[in-house]
Amino acid sequence: MSLSDIPKTFNLGAGDLVEIKFLEQMFGITRRTACKYLRALRIKPMYIGKQVFFSLPTFRRIMFVLGLPGSPGFVFPGSSGKGNVRLTKETGYITEVTDDILRRAAEPQVLAEMNAAEGNDSSILKKFIKPQKNKPAGDK
Repeated sequence: MSLSDIPKTFNLGAGDLVEIKFLEQMFGITRRTACKYLRALRIKPMYIGKQVFFSLPTFRRIMFVLGLPGSPGFVFPGSSGKGNVRLTKETGYITEVTDDILRRAAEPQVLAEMNAAEGNDSSILKKFIKPQKNKPAGDK
């Protein structure tokens, strides 16, 4: 891999903007399919000159929610399961992120869960997390 093959990354204080080449290399897909991935995940890319960038933190949050237990399952564009009617109709797999998934990914609770899953200290996020309605605040 040459230096020109490494995706460009910019940290603008709120997380990394990453060149779409990141998705191409990670999943072994074309640029066109990578753009379709972003569209299915409802992530709007940023066009800077001739390059396309996207928010890596947003991508990670949506992917985290899609991978949680009880999530419906997701079929990415260009996947072999895309034309499988049994997956999308009978078993409930989705092909585009729903409003509910986007709302869940935007919750501070998800960021705390991601930090905990990575072994990071999530105590700084506790002030943003509201207790669940089903549980009293003191229960653990």
